[in-house]
Amino acid sequence: MKTTSLFCATGAILLLAAASNAAADDLEKMAGKWSAKKTTDEGQSYTQTIEIKKDKLVFRIAGSDGATRLYATGDVKVEKLGPFNIMKVTNIKAGQSEAEMNPVDDDRTLIYQLGDDTWTIASDFDRERRSPPSLAVYRRLEK
Repeated sequence: MKTTSLFCATGAILLLAAASNAAADDLEKMAGKWSAKKTTDEGQSYTQTIEIKKDKLVFRIAGSDGATRLYATGDVKVEKLGPFNIMKVTNIKAGQSEAEMNPVDDDRTLIYQLGDDTWTIASDFDRERRSPPSLAVYRRLEK
């Protein structure tokens, strides 16, 4: 009986370690700059970019004219939650420009799938927000 318990505990620790390593690998693969083109309900196009450096994230929304509409930074951590890949963004600061940022009392938990040069992110599923849940496919711009 003690052998079975020890075997189960060892197996659980190895699975957690493997999940942690997979998450760390994903964060390394996310490093660089990514872009997604989107359209508002009114038909206006805009671009969202994400840049990851180590465990830091920079998020930017720019209108079709290239002007920044939202600039945000935060700490990023990835983990495995059952079959899902989760990205948590904390310590968020945001504003209309890098110079006008203020702390945001809101963390984000996003579901993602990482491909070779694509990164699909499902957002706003973590709780009810002003905007409905959405899906964006980002393409790698640079590593």
